Formats: sequence, structure tokens, C-alpha cells
Amino acid sequence: MAYETIKVRKLNPALGAMISGVDLSQDIGNQTFQEIHDALVENQVIFFRDQHLTPDQHKDFGRRFGTLHVHPVAPGVEGHPEILPLHSDAKKQYAAAAWHSDVSCDQEPNMGAILYAKVLPDCGGDTMWASMHAAYEGLSDKMQHFLSGLEAEHGSEHIFGPPKNEKDK
Repeated sequence: MAYETIKVRKLNPALGAMISGVDLSQDIGNQTFQEIHDALVENQVIFFRDQHLTPDQHKDFGRRFGTLHVHPVAPGVEGHPEILPLHSDAKKQYAAAAWHSDVSCDQEPNMGAILYAKVLPDCGGDTMWASMHAAYEGLSDKMQHFLSGLEAEHGSEHIFGPPKNEKDK
């Protein structure tokens, strides 16, 4: 795919691309946003380095993709309930230690999440992504056929407890 307003460097054949040539703290035009969106669709995970966003700029960028989510249980940043703070320190070594998909258990899951890392370790950090598209495509035809008729129910009660109201079910 050709990009005119941004640079996109593919990081891995399965997923991931680094985007440069854009300052997300500024109002980006429709063409630039469309190219960012296209890069996300093509690569499933996109990264931007050296961005400096206020909470409002963070949310403005997120709204370009759709309605922002307020986590039903975890508290957001004061004045910005759509932004969920994650941190680790001497008492809590990992912000999230298990493989997970952000709020994919919601009745209508979001199309994605935006992680804005402010403080990074010299090495590690180990936020990782996996492509379920590539995992499915790697299955045998027989297994894909077997799975094609199945449905799954994904719940969060084991982590967050029972839903507080009907909307959260």
C-alpha cells in the first residue's frame, strides 16, 4: 500500500508496523487519518514513537476511530474516565501479567485499544501482541472447518465479578 502523508515500516510479516512522519498532538487531516487507519487494518497493530499527548489529545485521536470506552470496573484517570492508567512499581512488578484482549468480553467489544506508554524500562516492558488471523490461517483445513460452526461465549466474571447492571452483561 502506498502512503503519501506518513511513513509506514512493517515490523513483522504477521502483524505490526511503525508509523512516523505524524505528530498526533496536532489536528491531523482526513487523508493522514485514513492512511493511519489503513495501516492499522493492514498491520493489525501500529506504533508511533516520541509522541507527547495530553489526555484530551489522546482521546481526540481515539475518537477518530469510534466511540471511546469507559471500563465498567477499573477506575479511569481523574476527569478522563476513558483513559485507564496502568503502571508497575516496586510493589507491583507487572501491569498485566497474563495474555488478554482488552475488554473483548463486552457485549459489543471495541475495535481496539490505544496504549500510550509514558515511562519505559531500558529493556523489556514486554507488551506483546498476537495475530489471531495468522493463528487461524495456520490451522489445517480440517480444523478450520471444524471450528467454522462453533460459537464461544467470552465472560469476565472470573476477573471482575458479576455484572453490576444489565448494560454490563
